Amino acid sequence: MSAERPTVSITVVAYNSDHGLRECLSSIRGTVLEGYSELVVVDNASPDQSARIVAEEFPEAALLRSGINRGFAGGCNLAWPLLRGRYWLLLNPDVVVPESGLDRLVDWMDRYPELGVGSPELMDSAGGVISAARRFPSLSGSILEMLRFHLLMSPVRRAELLLGGYWRVGEDHLNVDWVPGTAMIVRREAVETAGLLSEHELMYGEDVEWCWRIRRAGWRIGVCGALRFQHHEGQSAIRTWGETERRWRMWQGMYAACARMRGVAYCRLLMATNALAFAIEAHHPRRATEERSRARNHLRVHAAMLRGGIRARVHRGNGASVGP
Repeated sequence: MSAERPTVSITVVAYNSDHGLRECLSSIRGTVLEGYSELVVVDNASPDQSARIVAEEFPEAALLRSGINRGFAGGCNLAWPLLRGRYWLLLNPDVVVPESGLDRLVDWMDRYPELGVGSPELMDSAGGVISAARRFPSLSGSILEMLRFHLLMSPVRRAELLLGGYWRVGEDHLNVDWVPGTAMIVRREAVETAGLLSEHELMYGEDVEWCWRIRRAGWRIGVCGALRFQHHEGQSAIRTWGETERRWRMWQGMYAACARMRGVAYCRLLMATNALAFAIEAHHPRRATEERSRARNHLRVHAAMLRGGIRARVHRGNGASVGP
């Protein structure tokens, strides 16, 4: 690492990530060698070749080896004491940063000092983009979509209310509820006021709950619509757990975050509402076969969760302490 303080500190948490790690680290290498950024890769006791790749091929990176899999939040938090940048970029190992993408993202954040957190748009391997601008999970949003009342709204109103796939890709939004931790850039002062990520869940949902705390601390969260990072989504998770277990963990993480934000009773009602919505979609005669199959998969997860109860541990603090 350069002796001069970098602008951005980048953390990549690696677990079963050797298939995409080289491309990810190569895409940011120039900014690290120039001293514009610093890079900390956390090896979460990965059983593959991730740590070897970093140690042998990317000596400019600081490699932290964890003796256990601390999860995404735990890995990121482990790196925090080493970081010196004005901004902290949490970058998944299956993300590729475009040329000058990091500079543009920082310049955009600098223009909006009210933003504590920002994100580029995320483009999948096929070139498709679903906006990183998200709303918190809510009963009102789920009921609105289930009853199709959102189709009665103007496209502009629907996009602002629900965000996600409804938001107009390419347009900035400076006041969303949350953005994925996939390529999340966080202002140092926001971390210091809101605390580090919660480590209650191994993976998924921690970005939702963290954004909730950061907003409560007085910061806004935004999406840079003109900037796109490529994301080969879920490769590490699918290799580790398989698609069925990954789907379960995604929903479990989301509901765990919801329980900490709104309480277990609200979360259970939301879960039941979503289960009903998926049941309708799974049997709707006008839905395509693939859509009905996808809905059945999500319905199975929700049915099992409702039978087993909510495993979420309600978070009663403000997240992990940042420390001195």
